[in-house]
Amino acid sequence: MRVSDSIPDQEVSWPLAQVDRGLSVRGLCYLLILPSVCYVGTSFPAERPAEPELGPGKEVRIDQEKGAGYFVVYVPTDYAPERRWPVIFCYHGQGGHPTTWPFKDLTGGKGFIIVGMGFLDTSQRTMTLAEFDRYIGQEMGVVNKAAAYLERRLKLDREEFLVGGFSMGGWMTSSMGEGSPSMWAGIAILGAGRQMQDRPMRNPASLRNKPIYIGAGTQDNNFAAARRANDIYRAAGAKVTFEEYPGLGHTMKMDTTVLRDWLSSVGPLRLAKARLAAAQATEQSGRLGRAYGLYRELAPVSDKDESCLAAAAAAKAISEVAEKKLAESVKAVAEKRYDDASRQIALLATRYEGSAFGERADAMIRTLQSDPAAQAALKAAKLEPAKAKSSDAPAPDAARECLAWLRLADNYLAAGKSGKAGEYLNKIIDKYPSTEWAAQARERIAKIGKGGD
Repeated sequence: MRVSDSIPDQEVSWPLAQVDRGLSVRGLCYLLILPSVCYVGTSFPAERPAEPELGPGKEVRIDQEKGAGYFVVYVPTDYAPERRWPVIFCYHGQGGHPTTWPFKDLTGGKGFIIVGMGFLDTSQRTMTLAEFDRYIGQEMGVVNKAAAYLERRLKLDREEFLVGGFSMGGWMTSSMGEGSPSMWAGIAILGAGRQMQDRPMRNPASLRNKPIYIGAGTQDNNFAAARRANDIYRAAGAKVTFEEYPGLGHTMKMDTTVLRDWLSSVGPLRLAKARLAAAQATEQSGRLGRAYGLYRELAPVSDKDESCLAAAAAAKAISEVAEKKLAESVKAVAEKRYDDASRQIALLATRYEGSAFGERADAMIRTLQSDPAAQAALKAAKLEPAKAKSSDAPAPDAARECLAWLRLADNYLAAGKSGKAGEYLNKIIDKYPSTEWAAQARERIAKIGKGGD
């Protein structure tokens, strides 16, 4: 396809090879010829076949709806569903097909889900700049559909989406990056430059502090365009990493450590410190189950990064304490110390909610509820409601919540903090007003009277 500024006598046509070498601008006219892919003339079966298996180390083709072609997806060998994963959307070179090269090779097949994308338009028709903008919007729509599909099958981290490509894929990457900069954690332009290099950016501020990697061989005909893109993006305030590939022509430098380090820094490690701080804040708030999950998600990202190492240590510490307390609860039940057991288990179920430890505590609560001896002992101590008399009786999960709030209130009362105790007692009354739990809460409030902290 060709792109012009809508002035017929300024439409210019160059050989395709010249465009791929970056000689794409003359006056106000742009010629953009995208590589041939399999979208045109692709036949689609009447019934969609079974979904392909997506597993660690596998690369599979995903056929999209009619007219949208296909993409390929590679799942890293170290993939595990316990955490979210960064994704690289990769665009291929002229005359190619959807591929995961060069990023699969550069990353050693680890750390990133890689999606090889195609192109919607493979014609050489002339486009105005407005039409090209709409076209880029359509390509973004294809990316969003691919991401939505993969999110149903894999754990993606939308905060760590990257876009990149080599040669014509690199030119396309520049337009995709400028077209929706907020979507990308990083932009990798390889063996190419800025596709619309003579067209001023509409919103340069949108690229401020945006990580952009540009790499090209010093003997590549696109090298000058790559250097120019470096200058343009730096002037816009982007964080540009420019790497020369000494002596190389129009080919990729596959032993680049600069690009590998850049991918890690803008992908899985970009938010490591912030996510560690979020996990620590969650732990300090008492939501240990959620904090444990956050730590476990961050820990395996790197075995060298300080934030990841700290997350691993914190997860281990939470696990050890939880196991110890669960063991103490099991012992209390075995010794028929139901009062102590119920208090400990309720607190564990609440604090470790959302983790395997919380689920084990929930199971212990259900066991107590089905144990006649335990029910009798707890009822005598006014720690378990009598048989429900109305449909408003809380379900097992709600009963656990009420018991936890009642225990917290008792702890605050014992510490002389009647005001804080009243907050938890009122929670029970407000949420479960017609239950025995609410009756017990009202009794305690009556005894508090007008007492405060």
